[in-house]
Amino acid sequence: MAGSALARIGHERWLRNIAVALGNMATPGVAGAAHLRSIVALQQRVNHPSAMVREHVQWALARHGGG
Repeated sequence: MAGSALARIGHERWLRNIAVALGNMATPGVAGAAHLRSIVALQQRVNHPSAMVREHVQWALARHGGG
């Protein structure tokens, strides 16, 4: 992992970026398998110790119609 983008940004920012990506893939009014998997993945981080991660997870969940 040394020298990779993940090593450079760290785990916390990586989780934030994933939350942003999952929020950006939300399509209002569409509830398919990818939508449900995204919600499950986001809900697993709702109580993350990092306020930054929690904030972006809540934003992404709101984009998916929940949160």
